Amino acid sequence: MRKLMIYLTLFIPLFAQAPDSLFNRANRYFETEQFAAAARAYEKLSAQVEHEDLYLNMGNAYFRMGNIGQAIWAYEKGHILSPRDPDLNYNLFFVRAKVRDRIQPPDDVFFVAFYRAILEKLTMLDMITISGFLFMGLGGIYVLRYRGIMFGKMQGIVNGILMTAVIATGWVMLDKYWAVSDEQAAIVISSAVDVRSAPIARGENVVFRIHEGTKVDITTTQPGWLEVILLDGKKGWIPTGDVRAL
Repeated sequence: MRKLMIYLTLFIPLFAQAPDSLFNRANRYFETEQFAAAARAYEKLSAQVEHEDLYLNMGNAYFRMGNIGQAIWAYEKGHILSPRDPDLNYNLFFVRAKVRDRIQPPDDVFFVAFYRAILEKLTMLDMITISGFLFMGLGGIYVLRYRGIMFGKMQGIVNGILMTAVIATGWVMLDKYWAVSDEQAAIVISSAVDVRSAPIARGENVVFRIHEGTKVDITTTQPGWLEVILLDGKKGWIPTGDVRAL
């Protein structure tokens, strides 16, 4: 529980001009152990603004209530905004360990696993920043060439390295964009959910069961039903109200 605590100070300046702001009120609820009231206030505030510290505090409130599914949802929302935040990552790792389902994705070769790990830690802003620096480097090469400072073989080597880096960064940006835009992830918030072979509530079509806190990807939607797929490739239909989309 080293880092499963309140981190309030970073976000307070955003609302310092309103002493009775919703955020400050939510913090007071948390500090007085009124966790349900704190969670409701954080939820209301999240409709107005998104910030990783808000979701961190929301997740902490839900965890103190014993609501693992909602806590993981909040930490995941914060992780999307700030994937390298150490407190969010620690809390997410800690609470995931309490999820009943142990679903493992198929093993990837080392290079693919390494690439996916790097991709998860980068935001689109990170990629844009890296691209900006690379283009500045290319521009600097042409300035040096124009002034006669860099020429011949040295220019070709440096230019080739930077161009390769620009192309690689562009590919990673596209991959990140596709991953973010195509993925419709959700967290199970019900204690247990029967996954069915068809969007019909019949006992004979239950194929397996998943539990609170499990992460799924939504592949198809129908009125009242979602087709979901798990990390291990299993898929089926569940009621819409049993999960919360990220």
